[in-house]
Amino acid sequence: MRKVVVIGLDGLDWLVVKSLMDRMPVTSRLAGKGWAGEIEAVFPPDSIPSWISIFTGLDPSGHGILESVDYFRKDARQFSVDTGAFRGRTFWDRASDAGRKVIVVNPLLAYPPWDVDGVMASGPVFISGSTAVAPDGAAGDIEIPPLGGIVDFPEKKELAAFYEKTKAETMAVTEFTARLMETREWDLTFLTILTTDRVFHFFWRFFDREDPTWPGEGDLSNVIPDFHEFIDRCVGRLVEAGGDDAVFILISDHGHAMRPPMFFNLNQLLLDAGFLESRIKGPRLLNPRYLLDRTKNATLETLHRLDLEDLAYRFAHVFPWTRKLKKSDFMTEPTANLATASSFGGTNPFGGVEISIERCREESLDYEEVRSRIIDLLLDTRDRDGIPYFLWAKRREQIYNGEYIDRYPDVLYELRPEFGTSWSVHLPLVTVNPRHRKISGGHRKNSVFIAGPLDGMGVREENLRSLNLHATILALLGVEGENLASKSIITED
Repeated sequence: MRKVVVIGLDGLDWLVVKSLMDRMPVTSRLAGKGWAGEIEAVFPPDSIPSWISIFTGLDPSGHGILESVDYFRKDARQFSVDTGAFRGRTFWDRASDAGRKVIVVNPLLAYPPWDVDGVMASGPVFISGSTAVAPDGAAGDIEIPPLGGIVDFPEKKELAAFYEKTKAETMAVTEFTARLMETREWDLTFLTILTTDRVFHFFWRFFDREDPTWPGEGDLSNVIPDFHEFIDRCVGRLVEAGGDDAVFILISDHGHAMRPPMFFNLNQLLLDAGFLESRIKGPRLLNPRYLLDRTKNATLETLHRLDLEDLAYRFAHVFPWTRKLKKSDFMTEPTANLATASSFGGTNPFGGVEISIERCREESLDYEEVRSRIIDLLLDTRDRDGIPYFLWAKRREQIYNGEYIDRYPDVLYELRPEFGTSWSVHLPLVTVNPRHRKISGGHRKNSVFIAGPLDGMGVREENLRSLNLHATILALLGVEGENLASKSIITED
């Protein structure tokens, strides 16, 4: 029976990897002996729903975990999910139950770890706590590094030191996993490296010359290429520990690109079209809500123009009312709104519109007709050059249809990549994203999949979806299950 090593690389992007492959010899050799390219990620392409889908083989409407994290919120570290939604249903649980020995390190949100036939080590993500191992004592005398997803939020002057710290943390997790592989019996090893996403978020604008805030060549310009070389060395360490009889899979939950430098104020569009009602009545300049909102926007935009976004971040936390201003109901009337821009997906090109069933009933409106009107509104809205702002807009059931589909907004959409969703009203449809410099990297919708060596095996082109990693791993391990072979990305020739 072959062994399988799965290396999860949060946010790794195929277009960037492809452009840097000559600097990644280990990854290049694996690709040359197998397959490498993009595969379809889940919607939305956020880390939390994406990784849970990879773990379970269920789309987010099947497992119900759709949460995302707003890194600008001071209480982001209080975020958590109920692991009961996927505990016991992951590919490593299935492998362990079938008698395969497993090593599992740092799976996102799978904390605290639970007993498996082997070793499972994980840490807290956005909550307090410390790294833990199950079964208790399974790591023996191997030093356990910090695991989990709590990250620093560096200021510009701290970025160089932050990068060195990130590399040290990544190597420690890699070495811990390699030592387990060298000293334990195993059939499946799964490690998630979360720091790739961290680097892309904070260093993208120094790498991407097309970014409007690119500062020119400097000390940070080579961080992203350098980090790919570093990740390749980490992969090399795991290949060394895994030996010649293992199949190696590199998988990302989503890709990465420039975070939208512009906002599309969706609630303003809904207000103009009569789907939403403003709280502002009478003269705007006499309304304290309007004045507070305008003050916030003007302050953030000024600090952005002056390249003082670190100060803007501090400003948002010094004044507690700025958090209220981010909520869509601060300037709109929730009980009167027929449709509202959802916070689903955050300030990314991917988002949704929530429709009030109660308002539909009160106004004797047909729900499906309202959905159609909103979809038409989004698709028909164009810029001054006649180019649509939205690439697509659909009913949620056109994307997925699992038991938790109602956790998605009623209408889903994707904006052009230069636009992220904002909930502001009484502004032009398009405004600048005043926090782009702080986090300049954003998620792209496709995942990386690299597998090799694939001696005597091939790839099913019709199965190139991250949802199929669950079935792929179990098929490689010879774990039988209903229709697993038909869903596996890799197949015997």
